[in-house]
Amino acid sequence: MTSGSRLSSLIGGAGFVLVAVAFDASGATWTLETLVELIKDQREASVAFEEATYSSLLTEPVMSRGLLKFEAPDRLEKIVTTPSRERYVVEGDRVTFESERKGVKRTVSLEDYPALRSFVEAFRSSLIGDLVQLRKVYEVSMDGNRGKWTLLLRPREPSGKAVVDYILLAGSGGRIATIAIRSPDGDRSVMTLLPGAAR
Repeated sequence: MTSGSRLSSLIGGAGFVLVAVAFDASGATWTLETLVELIKDQREASVAFEEATYSSLLTEPVMSRGLLKFEAPDRLEKIVTTPSRERYVVEGDRVTFESERKGVKRTVSLEDYPALRSFVEAFRSSLIGDLVQLRKVYEVSMDGNRGKWTLLLRPREPSGKAVVDYILLAGSGGRIATIAIRSPDGDRSVMTLLPGAAR
């Protein structure tokens, strides 16, 4: 697995860019700024997940489960507990990957991997409400309303496009329910976040 695919797995993705306006059922203006503020206000310190990874090389998806953690402003962690234990940590400019099964522990700098930096900045900036940074990295179309929305996120830079075709987020209010990531070769992953299930 490449560093790019590892990080796209870590974050499962996220970023929110470009103002898109809609109206919710109450008639209030529904904008990207509104959504990002809700996500920032309602984010959980940790949340359990289930993830299905689809590949043209496989006859059925690979399923994994674990826990996602975020500590503002810049620490992200993904702990995979099933089918084997792995851990991904982004802290500041460093990304660390650990695998018990493979007996591997490796740390790299985001300065050396522009595509990975774009993933990290999109995710961290969305969780702290930094739309200025997000607009530098992605183009996004937002659809739906406060009760049910989707965001289609596409990288602006060639380095990002080399790793991901798009990221599709879906949710309600300030809660992200699913994160789908599609790579340029057509492989994809779908992560479902399980609020209240974190252990």
